[in-house]
Amino acid sequence: MKNVYLLSNVVGGGKTYLEYLIPALNSLREKYNCVVLNTDRTDLSREEVEAVLDFPVKQVGNDFIASLKSQVVISNDAYAGRLLDDSNFGIFISHGNVGMPTKDKYYYAELTSYWDAIIASSRSGFDLITAGMQAYRRDRKSLKTMLINGLALRSDMRKTSPVATLPVKIPGFFESSSPSKKTSDDYVVGLLPTQLGICPNGATLYENLQTVINAVKSQIPHAKFILRPYMAELSHPTVKALREELSAYDWITVDKAGTSSTAFYTQCDTVITDASTGGVSFMLNTCKLPIYYVPFTEESNLTVDAWLKQMDNLLPIARSSNELRDMALGFSLLEREDSYYIYNKFYQAQYSDLPLPQEVFHDLIEYRHESKYCPLSIDSFGDINERDKH
Repeated sequence: MKNVYLLSNVVGGGKTYLEYLIPALNSLREKYNCVVLNTDRTDLSREEVEAVLDFPVKQVGNDFIASLKSQVVISNDAYAGRLLDDSNFGIFISHGNVGMPTKDKYYYAELTSYWDAIIASSRSGFDLITAGMQAYRRDRKSLKTMLINGLALRSDMRKTSPVATLPVKIPGFFESSSPSKKTSDDYVVGLLPTQLGICPNGATLYENLQTVINAVKSQIPHAKFILRPYMAELSHPTVKALREELSAYDWITVDKAGTSSTAFYTQCDTVITDASTGGVSFMLNTCKLPIYYVPFTEESNLTVDAWLKQMDNLLPIARSSNELRDMALGFSLLEREDSYYIYNKFYQAQYSDLPLPQEVFHDLIEYRHESKYCPLSIDSFGDINERDKH
């Protein structure tokens, strides 16, 4: 029986990141000898991982990962790619269910370029990963960018096949508007900043928090807020100072560590985010609408511009405080059927006819770059080679 290694290695990662491995494990465990690996970089113990996955787990370090030869390795962590020997076939499961308006012009290809295949859970994610890797490899060839974080066991200038699938972690499609699962009558706005360092300067939710709150309060005075920081950053000085400042107000609370994203979504009528894919997760889980607040900044950004073009007429995006005020009021008055129309339009544009990730894992393991789910590959020069469909 062929081995398949599933690696959890996200720095400070908890249950949310671990769950990216569940569809792969559940679809492969009967046919392959699955070996689940957890490292000390994560925030979970071996016992905690076993409890979530209901499967035996091996606690390992970098030396064990580097010792693997001629294996299939599936990971929830992009950085781990550089730890793999060149003889392995590495599959990275990218995070989120839509692309992000990030400041990184390579869309993190400095990390993902070490992988042989990348699972992208949306059309927008697939397009941004592909474009970012093309730009990165072309600049690497012309020495416009250099390797980051020292040496690696494999080359980042390799053949890589991105694959677009249905979301890895989201429940099925809503056939009609979903009834609310809220347990209170309060109008609750979730505030969902993405990880520090992702957004361009001036565009983070932390930098614009007062503008965002004032915009909502001007239209919905009775609104209450729940701030959900990126959980691995709860102890960051910026976040700690903000939590202390907000404790003076009874109409805003800060989510505690260990609170599931599902519990957070259930409490909210809408979610405002800067770039987090959690905004779309909220919509896919509840059939309610998020607002992406992506303000104009002084610097132009290729990835942000590409994302805005992708999401035009698909996601509610506010570029100014005035637009945010209008959206906040409009959302408070929307009927469930109106929200469902926008949800359905987004879903069809991003996911219609995409394969289940479970199907893709099987095919990638058996056929690798020749998998029927690989429409193209990116070579070491950053050139696209489309797969013959006949």
